[in-house]
Amino acid sequence: MPTTVFNNRNINAARAPGGRQLFLLILLFIGLAQGARAADPAVDSLRGVLSAARSDTLRLRTLLELSTLTFRSDPSSAIAYAEDARELAREIDDQTSLAYALKNIGLAHYITGDYLQVLENWQQSLDIFESINDRLGISNLTSNIGAVYFNQGDDPKALEYYLRSLQVSERINDSLRIATALNNIGAVYFNDTTTHGRALDYYSRALTISEQLGDLEAIATSAVNLGEIYLEQGAFERAILYFEKALAAYEQSGGNAPYALYNLGKTYAARGDYRKALEYHRRAFAVADGRDARLEMATALVGIGGTQLLSQQFDQAVETFKQALVLAREVGSLIRIRDAFAGLTEAYASQSDYREAYRYQSLLNSIRDTLYTIEKDNRIQGLQFKYDIEKKENEIAMLNKDNDLKEVQIQRAHTLRNFLFAIAFFLTLMVGGVFYQYRFAKKINRLIRKERNRSERILLNILPSDTAEELKQNGYVKAKRYERVTVLFTDFKRFTEFAENYPPTELVKSLDYYFRAFDEITGRYQLEKIKTIGDSYMCAGGLPVANETNPYDAIYAAFEMAAFVRNVKTEQPEGIIPFEMRIGLSTGPVVAGVVGTKKFQYDIWGPTVNIASRMETCSEPGRINISDLTYELVRDQFACTYRGRVEAKNGEQLNMYFVERPMVEDQPLEREARGMAPPQ
Repeated sequence: MPTTVFNNRNINAARAPGGRQLFLLILLFIGLAQGARAADPAVDSLRGVLSAARSDTLRLRTLLELSTLTFRSDPSSAIAYAEDARELAREIDDQTSLAYALKNIGLAHYITGDYLQVLENWQQSLDIFESINDRLGISNLTSNIGAVYFNQGDDPKALEYYLRSLQVSERINDSLRIATALNNIGAVYFNDTTTHGRALDYYSRALTISEQLGDLEAIATSAVNLGEIYLEQGAFERAILYFEKALAAYEQSGGNAPYALYNLGKTYAARGDYRKALEYHRRAFAVADGRDARLEMATALVGIGGTQLLSQQFDQAVETFKQALVLAREVGSLIRIRDAFAGLTEAYASQSDYREAYRYQSLLNSIRDTLYTIEKDNRIQGLQFKYDIEKKENEIAMLNKDNDLKEVQIQRAHTLRNFLFAIAFFLTLMVGGVFYQYRFAKKINRLIRKERNRSERILLNILPSDTAEELKQNGYVKAKRYERVTVLFTDFKRFTEFAENYPPTELVKSLDYYFRAFDEITGRYQLEKIKTIGDSYMCAGGLPVANETNPYDAIYAAFEMAAFVRNVKTEQPEGIIPFEMRIGLSTGPVVAGVVGTKKFQYDIWGPTVNIASRMETCSEPGRINISDLTYELVRDQFACTYRGRVEAKNGEQLNMYFVERPMVEDQPLEREARGMAPPQ
């Protein structure tokens, strides 16, 4: 975001590229430094002088001074004083005072945002300065007019006036005005990343002149502008050098020190020095807090929160962004509200608190829609502004023409042609704008859908779909009891030995290879993956949607898992460890629910889970061991071998069976096991 030199002779404006925050400085041709601080007694005193003045010259000077002192605090009164000065200057034919009166009328309209009136009065003021060859006035007004076009988004027109101001300033050798023009020109080139080289050149020239003058505000402005270019280029050391120079100048002059501190914080964060970044952001907050500058406080908090995110201090980041959000809402800054929502979304997602992340992502999408609407309205206002200017110029041109009938007719034809051209151009822009807005809206909607789908996928990777929907609707999930669930456990024999003898990367790669295949198998048989613990894989059938087929589904899935493990041992894929696997199952009641608030976990509890785990422990490699609870349900469909009893943890004796094969050979198991491809 480029900024501009503050002096007592000009109006300068800097519009941030890409629609970012507007930073605007309004400065006077005469007396602003004193006028901005003027107390009411000074105005009252001048009113007394005005009422007692007998000389037209004294009245004129007093009216001009009154309009200068009141244009910020009471624009309507300033306009009235300046209009009286304008009429008096015309009566006594004082062209210089007339030019200043028109300029002050424009200043007051600038404060109220009536840019059409601003340009009309400033153009007349410029015409008078040119007619009397007042180069100082010409330099001032061309720079001021450039600022209006700059704020309306017409960079080419702004550059035209800024360059003219620079040319005149160089002719009269006004160093401070030269530095101002150089900074303003640099701000135009800063708006386009392809012309940052030119911006760098103009900012550097402005800094050199500012340092020769010893003007602290000009030094700070030029230095911070240079720092922002180097920051965007990734030249962190040079950016820091210029931001520190700007900070020193701001601190001496009492200027915008938080802005320089915030940029220093951003630079150190980008460089990875988070401790230093936090130090500067907190200094920025402290200075802003001392001035009760809430927008700057919110900006500093956004910087602190962003740095805490980068350094993985997620809890602190959440609190910081919430503080920034409170301040941003107090001052009505949509940009900072957006930044706070984005930071909270990322912070909660990093903590796996997807419910809160989803909520703030929705708020972020909403505020983006609002900002888009504002941007669209600004574009439409810019088009209307250009159209009004064209129309006003045509009206002025008509008034200035000769009264000769032939000339009037020619001018009318010329005006009509220009008016029709303006209408056609305006309509063309409107059609183009509508088409652009349509495409932009589609793009925004695609991004919103993408973010929403991403949030949905994250949630569905953690929770079953029905459970995830319940969490989104209610903010919590009720625990449920299921009467008939089949729990399946697997683990790999001698896994600890493999872990000691194989590289960690190869071990993790192998587990991922097996578990991906298991995920595909359980999905085909309507089993819900519960979790993995080391080399153990746990899934269950009959939940979250209850069914009667889950004992058969789980056994068919177990056969496929065993077949896959055997195939790996036979085919030996490169980089995959050939394990041997035990499988155990049991059927019965369980309780299912979601535990945790930061990292959600869908889990199940009950004796059935413990018995299934015991069945897996007592199984043999390549075999499927089931409890008598499951056996009684599947005995008519699978051939099983009784194995005897095993003691459970509570002392209960449990019957065990190996599942040998399906009773009917042509089962889905056989077809799938033969043709199953390895996971990709």
